[in-house]
Amino acid sequence: WDFVDLPPEKRAIFSKWVYKVKLKSDGSLERFKAKLVIRGFTQQYGIDYQEVFSPVVKMAIIRSIIALAASKGWGLFQLDVNNAFLHGDLDEEVYMTVPKGIPNPSHKVCKLKKSLYGLKQASRQWFNKLSTTLLSLGYQQSKNDYSLFLNKSSTSMTIVAVYVDDILITGSNSAEINHVKQHLHTLFSIKDLGKLHYFLGLEVSY
Repeated sequence: WDFVDLPPEKRAIFSKWVYKVKLKSDGSLERFKAKLVIRGFTQQYGIDYQEVFSPVVKMAIIRSIIALAASKGWGLFQLDVNNAFLHGDLDEEVYMTVPKGIPNPSHKVCKLKKSLYGLKQASRQWFNKLSTTLLSLGYQQSKNDYSLFLNKSSTSMTIVAVYVDDILITGSNSAEINHVKQHLHTLFSIKDLGKLHYFLGLEVSY
């Protein structure tokens, strides 16, 4: 964000810190997390946002991908995007109060340059950013499911399925899979979770 004076016809949306303790599977401490969120429930349609719909991959598509990978002997891989919503670009002018803990003697407000967790349009803006990136890499968006992306040639196929910040990748071309992983990591910072084990309530065993 930029620190600015609030324009007279605008209002600033309040923000809030959310704290969380992440535990390991054995119950021991992994890390403390602090996330700044904006109180998007106070946003006004037509002023603070326009569109909010964001697609997610259908469960039937996920099951079909797993079945296809099993029959073809393809590797199944999962990626998780760090702070996914923070990568979305905003189309609207959104102003936020300065978060608690940040000195603000001149009573400025934050004019957001990027999306924040809590914004009504955050999920949509993130998906637009990710889909534009995949299309630029030569992937085609499926007409049957807009969260499914395919990269096909005469000899290979790579499949990418997106559920908000969880990404499933499989295909016959391991070089292309590694290439798209590296490109996404460079742009967004991703966690490569390796072989698929848990996805949307499904447990995958080999």
